Amino acid sequence: MHSARRTLIAGLGLIGGSIGIALRRRGWHVTYIDPGVSLDDAVRAGAADERSESFDGTFDITVLATPVDAAIALIDRCRSLTTSVCSVLQPLRSAADAHGVDFVAGHPLAGSHERGVAAARADLFEGASWFVDREAPIVQELIACCGARAELVPAAEHDRAVALTSHLPQILSTALAAYLHDQNVDPRFAGAGLRTFLRLAGSAASVWSPIIAANRENIAPHAEAVAALVRKMVEQGNDEAFAQANAWGTGSD
Repeated sequence: MHSARRTLIAGLGLIGGSIGIALRRRGWHVTYIDPGVSLDDAVRAGAADERSESFDGTFDITVLATPVDAAIALIDRCRSLTTSVCSVLQPLRSAADAHGVDFVAGHPLAGSHERGVAAARADLFEGASWFVDREAPIVQELIACCGARAELVPAAEHDRAVALTSHLPQILSTALAAYLHDQNVDPRFAGAGLRTFLRLAGSAASVWSPIIAANRENIAPHAEAVAALVRKMVEQGNDEAFAQANAWGTGSD
């Protein structure tokens, strides 16, 4: 009879909580560290079995599910094999290497504008790509237990790609919502298209500001290029941009 896998999750929000729920349903024992989440709330959500105040203990794997700046600060306190679920890989890889931590940088491509352990759910990662920068059996097992598909990718390549496909969309949605806040637009003119575009704007600054700071070097050139394209479309019109956009949306050349 095999003993239950044991994991320590640092940060029991949407992502950490969803991992906890999924793992517990597969028989794992889940301990968590999060001063903002009571044990009653964690147990009620089905996300954890017990709470800890430190990284001490015997665990098969530690999962850093905090904002990226907090994860970097915590990495030297990890004792067991550790993985992360932040939206960037390279800054965590560099920190782990500097401290000699046995580490797999990871990023499940799943989430929601909702936040907190109350929004966590077991199926959040079903069918999702879960990027990792190196292979380790226990990490592969954790990913499979969450219903996701492991994708091996160099950390720097990952961060360059998500700057455009994940981080820039968040910035654009947030920027427009922030601008609209001061424009006193009659809500009658806000249709489904605008609401869809602004869905990401409900995301938390505590999560996204550290991500943007950590990946600014990769994001900045794309932000400047998109701003230039917007100016061109407004000032000159640009039918080619619409054609390119339609082709990308349908997957055609």
